[in-house]
Amino acid sequence: MALLEVSKVDFQYYGSSFGLQDVNLSLNESDRLVIYGRENSGKTTLLRLLCGLEEYCRGSILLDDAELNQLSQKDMNIGFSFDSRILDGKSSVEDVISYPMKLRNLQSEDIVDYLNSVSDRCNLPMQSQINNLSEMQVAMVIIARLFAVDRRMYLVDDVWKDLPQEEKTIVIDFLKEKIADKSVIVATDDSAMAKQISTDRIVVLSDSEALNMMSMEDIVSRPLNMQSAIFAGYELHIGQLIKIDGQCFAEICGNVYPVNPPIGDVYVGKRVCFAVRREGEPCETEEVGDATVMSFYYDIDNERIISKQ
Repeated sequence: MALLEVSKVDFQYYGSSFGLQDVNLSLNESDRLVIYGRENSGKTTLLRLLCGLEEYCRGSILLDDAELNQLSQKDMNIGFSFDSRILDGKSSVEDVISYPMKLRNLQSEDIVDYLNSVSDRCNLPMQSQINNLSEMQVAMVIIARLFAVDRRMYLVDDVWKDLPQEEKTIVIDFLKEKIADKSVIVATDDSAMAKQISTDRIVVLSDSEALNMMSMEDIVSRPLNMQSAIFAGYELHIGQLIKIDGQCFAEICGNVYPVNPPIGDVYVGKRVCFAVRREGEPCETEEVGDATVMSFYYDIDNERIISKQ
C-alpha cells in the first residue's frame, strides 16, 4: 500500500481561472518524488493540497489509506516548508528551528544537540535574528526546522529558487543529507536540482496540467509536452512543418530535417515547436547546425506532441 495516493484530483481557486486538473501520483515509504515545473505552474498549490491546506473539488487523496480531507493536521503529521516571508524577522534562529521540537516536548538535551549539529553544519549563528541573515542562511533555517522532528512525510518547496547557483548548491547539498531514508516530495523549477533528488519518480507540471508520474529515462525517450522536453535537456526551436514528396520535414532557419508525420495533415504548413538534441554546449542562435532534430514535435498553443510514433 502506498503512503500517499492521489487519484484524478482537480482544484480551482475561487473566482480565478487558475487550477490543477487530473493530478495522479503516488509515494511509497522512504521514496522521493520530484514535482517539476516553471514558475506559476502550480507546484506550491499542489504541495498545499497534499498537506491539507487547500481543498480539492474532485478526486481522492489518500494518506495511509485514509482520505486526507477527513484527517486533522495532527493526524496527517506532514511537514511543509514555509515561505520565508512569514518569518518574524526579530525571532532568533534558535527559536525558529527549535519551535516544532518544543511543541512535541522533546528533551532539552535533544534540542540542544540538534541545534549544535545544524550550527556546525550550516555555520548558522543561533542567537542572531532572522532579519540579520542572508537569503541562503534563511533557506537553511527553513530546511533545518522542517526536518527537526520526525514526520510521516515531508513536502519541500523550492526555498532556494532565488539564490545564486553556488549558494543554491550549498542549500541543496544540505537538503540531500536531510531527506535520506525519508518520504519526501520536492517541488522545483531547477531541472539540474530535480535530477539530483530523483530520476525515477518525476511529475512535470505545465499550465496546471500534471503529467503522470514518470522516470527520467521515460521523459528523455519521449517527453509528452514542451516543459518535460526542457526538463529532459532538449533545445526547443520554432520552425515550419513541411511536406515534400510525401515525406515530412522540419524547416528551421532555412534548413530541412526529416521528422515523423503529424497526427493530422492540418499541421502541415504550420509553425510548430521541434525538440533538438545537441552534444556539448547549446547554440547561441536559433540555428540547429549539426544537432539532431527529434521526430517528436509539439503544437505550440497546446504544448502537446502532434507527431506519430
